[in-house]
Amino acid sequence: MSTYKQAARIVHSTEIDYFDGIVIEVNLSDGNGIEILQAIRCNTNVPLILISGAGDGDSRADAIDLGADDYIMKPLHVRELHARMRRLVTQRSERSVQQRRDLVPLGHVICDLQRRVMACSGSELRITDAEARIIEALYKNRNRVCSKSFLYKNVFFRQFDPHDKTLDVYVSRLRKKLKHLSEESGDCIQTVRGSGYRYTEL
Repeated sequence: MSTYKQAARIVHSTEIDYFDGIVIEVNLSDGNGIEILQAIRCNTNVPLILISGAGDGDSRADAIDLGADDYIMKPLHVRELHARMRRLVTQRSERSVQQRRDLVPLGHVICDLQRRVMACSGSELRITDAEARIIEALYKNRNRVCSKSFLYKNVFFRQFDPHDKTLDVYVSRLRKKLKHLSEESGDCIQTVRGSGYRYTEL
């Protein structure tokens, strides 16, 4: 990200999750990269490297304490930057697999993402792979709006087309399954008009 304004547009949205890694210049032309770092760390643990042409050991330590994964001084070698970022992305991917939650609550319904079933009060319903990915994406970003472009990329692995109603159909089926098991749990998945969907806890 090369400007503060550019970064601010996406920091507080789910679009930040599109990034495998982020590189921020500390001394931006219109702001401070440290402020962007702090804002990003409120929302995500995406690998993040700061670069700067000035600073000392204390300033670098402060940045790492605030959540930077690495701090590189200029002049930098692009190959070194790529290597450091690849290492961080790999480590994050390994942690995500280890930390993934297979049991996800949607209201009073428990979704077993590994077995692909949702259950409540002794009753179970099967869910599809796509439904499981929708549940996982919404729950991971609970109480935040998940845009349709974000969900299409992470659920169907394709770009969002405004004429494509596949996501709406899947969400409608999910709500019906949830309501079949627990009437009020169907309200956990909310439509955000003009944006996408949001999971809200009961």
